[in-house]
Amino acid sequence: MNSSHRSILSRLDDAVRWTGIPARVADAMSDDPSVDRKHQPLRWVPLLVIAISAVQLVVCLIWPLKMDPISLGTVVSILTGMVASIMTGVLLIYTSGPLGKPSREDDECEAALRKDSFLFCLGLLAGLNALGQPVLLIMSHWQNWQTGHSAIVVICALILNATLLGTLPTLYASWNFRQLPKE
Repeated sequence: MNSSHRSILSRLDDAVRWTGIPARVADAMSDDPSVDRKHQPLRWVPLLVIAISAVQLVVCLIWPLKMDPISLGTVVSILTGMVASIMTGVLLIYTSGPLGKPSREDDECEAALRKDSFLFCLGLLAGLNALGQPVLLIMSHWQNWQTGHSAIVVICALILNATLLGTLPTLYASWNFRQLPKE
C-alpha cells in the first residue's frame, strides 16, 4: 500500500507499535509460564487458610467445652496453634495485596478490580455476620452453652471474620483477574 494513501489511524497504530508498548503489555498480561513475572495472583492459598479457619469454627460449635483443666488446656493449645497458623497465612496473603503486588503499581483495570474485591469482601462479611450472629445466639440458647463454650465460639467466629477480611479480597481478585494468552 502506498504510504501517501494510508489513513491517519494506521499511521498512529504504527507509531504505537514502534514504541514497543503493545508487546510489553501483552507480555505482562500473558499466562505464558516463560514470562518472568515478579508478582503472581494467589488462587489456592487463601482457600486453604479459609478452610482451616472454618474447620476451627465448626469444631468449636460441635465440640462442647468441658470445664475440667486437662481438656480445657488441650483445647486452648490446639486453638492457639491453629490461630497462629491462620494469622500467619492471613498476614502473608494480606501484605501482598489482592493482586499479589502493591497498589501503587496498579493500572486502571487493576485498581478497579482491587476496589471491587474489597467491596465484595465487605458485602459478604456484612451478610454473613447479619445471618450468623442470630444463628449463634439461638444455638447457644437452645443448647444451653456454658459461658466458656460461648466464649470459645465467639473467639473462633472472630478469627473466621479476620481470616475472611484478610483473604477474601485476594481470592476474589485472583479469580477475576483476566490474563491474556501468549500469542
